[in-house]
Amino acid sequence: MFPNRPLSTYKTNTDWQDEIFRVGMIQDYNLSYSGGTENSTHLFSGEYLKQEGTLIDSGFERYSFRANSSAKFGKVRVGESMSISFGKQNPERDEEGRSLIEHAIKSAPYLSVYNASNLGGFQGPSSSADGQDAVNPVRAQTIGNAINKTLGIIGNVYAEVEIIDGLKFKSQVGLDYYSYDNSSFKPSYSDDSVEGSTTHAQNYAAITRNTGSGQTIIFDNSLTYNTTIADKHNIEALLLVEKYEGQNKNLNASSRNAVTDEVNQVSNEDSSVSSGSSEVNKIGYLGRINYNFDGKYIASASLRRDASSRFGANKRWANFYSASAGWNIAKESFMEDSHFSNLKLRASYGTVGSDAIGDYLYAPSLTGGFEYPIGGAVAFGVTANGGSNQDLQWETKEIINVGLDAGLFNEKFTASLEYYQNTSNDLLIYIPAVLSSGINAGSLPVNAGSVETKGFELVLGFNDYDGDFTWSANLNLGTSKNEVLSLGARDEITGSQYKLGGGDVTRTVVGESLFHFYGLVSDGIYQNQDEVDAVFTANPNQVIVKPGDIRFKDLNGDGTINSEDRTIIGNPFPDITYGLNLDAKYKNFDMSLFITGVAGNEIFNTNTYDLVGGANRLFNVSQSYYNNKWSAANPTGTEPRVLGAPQNNGISDRFVEDGSYTRLKNVSLGYTLPSEMFEKYFSKLRVYVSGTNLVTISDYSGLDPEIGGDEYGIDRGNYPQPKSVLLGIQVSF
Repeated sequence: MFPNRPLSTYKTNTDWQDEIFRVGMIQDYNLSYSGGTENSTHLFSGEYLKQEGTLIDSGFERYSFRANSSAKFGKVRVGESMSISFGKQNPERDEEGRSLIEHAIKSAPYLSVYNASNLGGFQGPSSSADGQDAVNPVRAQTIGNAINKTLGIIGNVYAEVEIIDGLKFKSQVGLDYYSYDNSSFKPSYSDDSVEGSTTHAQNYAAITRNTGSGQTIIFDNSLTYNTTIADKHNIEALLLVEKYEGQNKNLNASSRNAVTDEVNQVSNEDSSVSSGSSEVNKIGYLGRINYNFDGKYIASASLRRDASSRFGANKRWANFYSASAGWNIAKESFMEDSHFSNLKLRASYGTVGSDAIGDYLYAPSLTGGFEYPIGGAVAFGVTANGGSNQDLQWETKEIINVGLDAGLFNEKFTASLEYYQNTSNDLLIYIPAVLSSGINAGSLPVNAGSVETKGFELVLGFNDYDGDFTWSANLNLGTSKNEVLSLGARDEITGSQYKLGGGDVTRTVVGESLFHFYGLVSDGIYQNQDEVDAVFTANPNQVIVKPGDIRFKDLNGDGTINSEDRTIIGNPFPDITYGLNLDAKYKNFDMSLFITGVAGNEIFNTNTYDLVGGANRLFNVSQSYYNNKWSAANPTGTEPRVLGAPQNNGISDRFVEDGSYTRLKNVSLGYTLPSEMFEKYFSKLRVYVSGTNLVTISDYSGLDPEIGGDEYGIDRGNYPQPKSVLLGIQVSF
């Protein structure tokens, strides 16, 4: 109880997660028309999709249209493909750098959602009265509005002519265009009902508008030659030239309005305006030859040379190549009486390049907005924003594959086993810039180090297409292990800050996996002072760590617990991924099912920092912590004491959980009505029900073990994938 809250406050019992989550409706309508003649084909389709989000006041709406056509005139074939889509999204509105889910987990249940006496009509905490500052997530998501509009156009046109028998020339132009218009409006509000306190308050309307557009044009010309010699020697040769041109631009503006909440337009009051544009250009030349002898012996080789404007003149060009070979043993004469319909041994080696960094990073740049003392007065000037690296170059991946494919009894049973080894060299990464360099950006792009990823992939299949009941099954298993081979001149790379000022969660070093979790290892709870003294032999008079705190392992044996005792406490990458596809039909019924999962990975759950953090702040705690916290009256408690030592809440395996899961990703059941019932009107009428993410089996305590986002395996209150059920009807005529 807090003295600034009347007793009646505590009769409130708000379930904040119930307040922000909802059951959403999905509507999806598709219409397509196709036709053609011997020399031409065409298809037109349209779709309307509207989906309410799992979070209140969130959702997505899209209109899309598509047209494909081709026509042949003698030895010339022309064609086009074009799609256009209009989208509108009401996104999740984070606030103060935290997701809505994190705010909902932290919000005090004795606070109501609404308060008509407050500006804006919502109730939030007061730091002085409640000892915490969690944002009212309902207000954050529903006050004002946020709308993201998009337009996308993707298309290509081509012409192909057969110059002589087997020799074809093809010219093609592709376009990928997009534009966006993101706007948000947040009126003035004050969630703090304690007089004189403004924990969450805004005395002005905030308006933001971000617009931009971009396009990519790809122009390629190719010559392809196919021939067969003596009915067994099959040869295909390809020469290709490809030109890539990309550009984008953006305009960002924001302002405030302290006079009224009724105007949602950007003005010059406390305004900020910026814009930017960039271009990227690439060109590539490719030569490839494929050969097979009677479908028995197969070989292929290619050479590619590419240039990218993202690199300086010194290293703009790079060569990439590949070679592969295969032997279809099933076609040998000694296999004629076997049950193998396919038995292929194959191997390949190749290199590919990546220029996945920003534009112009090889060149020096300047940035403004800095103040300098000159002549006793303030002068505005510029400073270096990024350094110059004319040797920045392509990241190259070497790929080795060795596999065996098999099919038995006319492909009734199929199997494929493959070993792969991918080595990425000259990694494009960012390293911190030393302060003495004067680089404002804080980091520099470099080529540094290499990483190896290797593993096996196994696919097993069964197909039975005889009789009224037909079915097929495909099981795939994959293993993966990555290891850092080099980081150039750096010893380690750290990242993913834990909490403000709380250090980095991940570390990358040579000989270990990328982005592994790095911290202390827990070893139970100190039950008495003797156990504490037995660990802190180097500092026996310390008084911070006491009975009831977490006992961490002294890994370096120096008689104290500090950062030197950190070690690897988890790996965000799974050891095994797997999936199972099942398809079945019985007369007019059809069914499909897809199960997927991973095993051997860990998740760093930052939400438990508060939920089991030892009441380090006055946020909610989990029932598990509340019931099992250590105290003099409960010396067998498995959770640390309330307001314990700071180390209890440091980066440790306490917040690392098993991320393995098995998920029923998709399942559908359909029934096609007998054609004679509607043959005058329809050629096919099918009704179906399908579900997504209906069942998930996992020991993970968070909302969703399938973590998304840019941080590998770190859950910061990520938006979970919803369960969905669809009822549908398909009509053909």
